[in-house]
Amino acid sequence: MAPDQLRSALRAAPFVPFRLHLVDQRAFDVPHREFAWLLPSGRTVYVAATDADAAETIDVSLIVSLAPLGNSSRGPRLA
Repeated sequence: MAPDQLRSALRAAPFVPFRLHLVDQRAFDVPHREFAWLLPSGRTVYVAATDADAAETIDVSLIVSLAPLGNSSRGPRLA
């Protein structure tokens, strides 16, 4: 995925919750823009969990797709 695609999803107004799908079949939910931090280089994103003091470090080049979550009440999942 191009960093600009992820940056656009994080800056969208209104924000639409989404799920990141990685090449290794893991998926990470981003229910709000405050749960993901894209570094200025655009090569790394951190995704936080709502149910734990944890965050996943993800190489943006390993993201294969981004899909809207819809009306999900779940927080981000660290798989």
